[in-house]
Amino acid sequence: MFSRVLSFLIGIFLIDYWFHTGNVQAFGFEAETMAERIGALVFTGAVTLLIFYLAYRFFARSFFNGVIFAAGFFASFDIVVVHWLFNLHRLTDGPEAIYFEVALVILGIIMIVFSLGNEKKIKHLPEST
Repeated sequence: MFSRVLSFLIGIFLIDYWFHTGNVQAFGFEAETMAERIGALVFTGAVTLLIFYLAYRFFARSFFNGVIFAAGFFASFDIVVVHWLFNLHRLTDGPEAIYFEVALVILGIIMIVFSLGNEKKIKHLPEST
């Protein structure tokens, strides 16, 4: 139970910290062009994948599934509710935002289904690292 709660909190941190800056910036420089904004998102994606790998490699499968679930939930739910319904902020300030957001909603749903399916498979197995 503790690993599930911890993985959920780590997922919240990842999404909230890396995807919700007020302005898209990289090391203090504003990303003003489309290439710079996309570069910032690619960097964020790479760091997120690194965190996923570390969770997979060094923690129990339930922890990994929780990280994937939390990231998928917030990638899809946050974009639909906060970005689209309430129009509070976007991933980037450019026209490319809608493409990234739709892709993240789809990816988030896939991540949720993947993590729940994997967790159901290992539910009765002892946790291993």
